[in-house]
Amino acid sequence: MKKIIIILAAVFTCIAALAQKTETIPDPPYLPIDERTNLVTYQDVVKQEGTPKVLYDRDMEWAKKYYKNTGEVIKSADPEKCVINMRSSVRIFYKDKEGTMRFKNIVYYNFKLECRDNRYRYTITDFKEKATGSAPIEVWFDTSASGWTPSMYGYLSQIDEEMQKLIESLEEGMQPAEEFVDEW
Repeated sequence: MKKIIIILAAVFTCIAALAQKTETIPDPPYLPIDERTNLVTYQDVVKQEGTPKVLYDRDMEWAKKYYKNTGEVIKSADPEKCVINMRSSVRIFYKDKEGTMRFKNIVYYNFKLECRDNRYRYTITDFKEKATGSAPIEVWFDTSASGWTPSMYGYLSQIDEEMQKLIESLEEGMQPAEEFVDEW
């Protein structure tokens, strides 16, 4: 009789264990992490023909087209050193129970453009969610943190998509304008 009870208890334990949903943690999205600062950082040096002043002027022209309110976005611009420092933001969204995307919050980032002969460098870093403590987004990678949810990987993916669009727009905007020659 004891053997039957032990066997039944073991069977029920196995069934209960198998019946539980095991939540698998998705793979984290790839965002570039600076090895020195451990911050999400998009940085590249792009070869582009032109003097530092010409490239700086293209940067300014691009920024004025890309951002709606450059007066608030551009924090400093130094035409002599050919450097522009900006602070902007992206909006992140979550899915509600019905699957509708709803606004969650704003994530701010720093954006620096530096120009030299025949090249420019962009650095986009210091991403922080708008909050009382201005929380860095790097904590969203830590699956062991209290309050972590898989949706945090979704927020990181949204930020990455927006940064890829920004970089693509910048690289297009830095191309020299085609000169129209009226050959009649």
